[in-house]
Amino acid sequence: MNLRFQTSDLAGPVAQAMLLLALGLVCLYWRRYRSAAALGVLATSWMILCATPAFAELLRHGLVNSYATHPPAEYPPADAIVVLGGGDPPSFGHGPGSEQTNRTGFALDLYRSGKAPVILMSGGTGEAAEMVDHLQRQGVPAAALRAEPDSTTTYQNAVYSARILEHEHRHRILLVTSIIPMRRAVISFEQQGLEVIPAPIFDANGAPVPGARWRPQITALSQSERYLHEYVGMLVYKVRDWL
Repeated sequence: MNLRFQTSDLAGPVAQAMLLLALGLVCLYWRRYRSAAALGVLATSWMILCATPAFAELLRHGLVNSYATHPPAEYPPADAIVVLGGGDPPSFGHGPGSEQTNRTGFALDLYRSGKAPVILMSGGTGEAAEMVDHLQRQGVPAAALRAEPDSTTTYQNAVYSARILEHEHRHRILLVTSIIPMRRAVISFEQQGLEVIPAPIFDANGAPVPGARWRPQITALSQSERYLHEYVGMLVYKVRDWL
């Protein structure tokens, strides 16, 4: 699941820079000119740093260096495939490997490769039902599908899914979600006593930004914002004792 319920817009570098500038204006009002100038320089420097491809790639590396995407045939067998909502709408690609850019499509590929007998779709606000419906249209029998329709956070994904899996004595799962929140997802599910095999989908938005590594670019700024959002999310989870 994404972090809209756990973190505020202050997770992004633009909002953080604006906050620093606002504090600078307060200092300026109280005639603390050195503090105001320092905050202005800090805000500008932070924005420039976050807009550099090198810094964006450094942030990304800290999130994904433990995980890698693989073809479905290379994964070991499990008791169930668990797919987290919050990604792109369910779809099924039109070429070799294209399913690996979509959670539902990749889960279907894993199922067709015989990696698990059931697929559990986890996500509230209708996401689980939508994913189940799409898989049924692709020929997956209803008996092989499970839906967890109540979760709105990754933590709830893990807690509610674990209840369903425990009831069916399924303990080893292939966990399908985006690679950026995979660490948070893996820990959340492991805390429920499950053996987790990470099965991240390919991150099409994480390709290195072309050009000079230290030249600010809008694309790199967007990537940094996405990665910082996840770091703040992990911090919130730690504070709430969810990690």
